[in-house]
Amino acid sequence: MSLKPGYQVTMRVDRVRDFGAFLTDERKQEEVFLHKREMTREVSEGDEVTVFLYHDHKGRLAGTMEEPLLTVGEFAWLEVVAVKDGHGLFLHNGVSRDLFLSIDELPTDRSIWPQVGDRLPVSLTWDKKGRLMGKLVKGQPLEDQANKATNNLRKKEVHGTVYHFLDDGAVLFTEEGYLGYLHKTEMETKPRLGERITARVLYIREDGRINVTTFPVRTERQKGDADVIFDYLLSRGGAMPFSDRTPPEDIKKRFDMSKASFKRALGKLLKEGKVYQEDGWTYRKESREQ
Repeated sequence: MSLKPGYQVTMRVDRVRDFGAFLTDERKQEEVFLHKREMTREVSEGDEVTVFLYHDHKGRLAGTMEEPLLTVGEFAWLEVVAVKDGHGLFLHNGVSRDLFLSIDELPTDRSIWPQVGDRLPVSLTWDKKGRLMGKLVKGQPLEDQANKATNNLRKKEVHGTVYHFLDDGAVLFTEEGYLGYLHKTEMETKPRLGERITARVLYIREDGRINVTTFPVRTERQKGDADVIFDYLLSRGGAMPFSDRTPPEDIKKRFDMSKASFKRALGKLLKEGKVYQEDGWTYRKESREQ
């Protein structure tokens, strides 16, 4: 197998020079240069060393004895160390050579690009020329690592990093290990990709994910019951298994309000033409029209 950047491999020191060492594989078919500044200890001919492979500034395959945070086949949260308009940004991977993340991986809206110090979940890949580069991670890898939230988390404060944007909001991964969703109506200000934010839990979804808000407590309390119900409806894609026929205990558990308050609020939404009810469910009216 041909050597490629992004892997950690064990090689043997073939020759040592003042400026570094030349490493070879077992069959002496491929050679990698280990610069002196990339050595974490002195090496001698015949030694076995483990190196992380990358391309140096001249495009040559080289190695470093520094320990990377990320290798091929994994993902990790890496810190942004430089932003280059029109090109992308660079991430620190634990080694002297920073990892490039292309503009193609970033939002078209430049105002929500990450800033230096923000963190992103990335994996390693290669461009068409075989050069090492980063790729944003979303979906299954993060879902596999996530914890399921429990009902006692409601109204609690969480800290998380925004790692993906949807048309109607942003997705974050919290330091507590939860997947969170921040609807655009619950954003006090629009966060950046990679930004660490503080939010409060509004709902615990059936799949164990959380819906959050960044508005202060007083703003949430000023919102009417109808707004709370409608926000929950939006968080479920426009459909919820609650109606004026839902048992009071289920309403109390989900919305922390009495059935009378729930029916008044639902009646307001019905009168405003925002929702309709069918077979014990409530739907956003636009959902039926589309």
